[in-house]
Amino acid sequence: MMKPVFFLLIIAFLLNTCRPSAIDLPARVLHPHEELPAGVDEKDYTSVFLAGTIDMGAAEDWQKQAAELLQARDGNWLIYNPRQEEWHPEREGEMDYQVNWELDHLQRADFILMNFLPGSQSPITLLELGLFAGSRKLRVICPASFYRYDNVRITCQRYAVPMYETLKEAVESL
Repeated sequence: MMKPVFFLLIIAFLLNTCRPSAIDLPARVLHPHEELPAGVDEKDYTSVFLAGTIDMGAAEDWQKQAAELLQARDGNWLIYNPRQEEWHPEREGEMDYQVNWELDHLQRADFILMNFLPGSQSPITLLELGLFAGSRKLRVICPASFYRYDNVRITCQRYAVPMYETLKEAVESL
């Protein structure tokens, strides 16, 4: 009678330790107009949306640094990066596509890294802060020099959203 129970315990252990989430997978970065390769399941990853200052491509590419920091960490990371190499807002339907892609992936993400860069007004980032403040998945980077720092700070305090001084600190919190 003991052998079947022991056998079932071994099978349960193997199934638990050999599931895809227990296997190290390469980090993946997904941009608008890109799809995951066939056979890749989002559920095998911890997903992170990179929300924050882009300024129509004029702001520093902090998203690249965030992706590199995540890729260097342990874990299976799927990084949703809304920044496009070539952004053509004049293309018919492109603005609708971009906004809907961002909203879909903000909702889908396990975590949202939100970075407010000084020198920018970041109106879309402020909008996204309001939309997702109560989601419990935000990590906010906002320097005191950001022109609406107090608004961000107060909103984050109210909804228990952690704030960080640096991108590295925020990534390490995940």
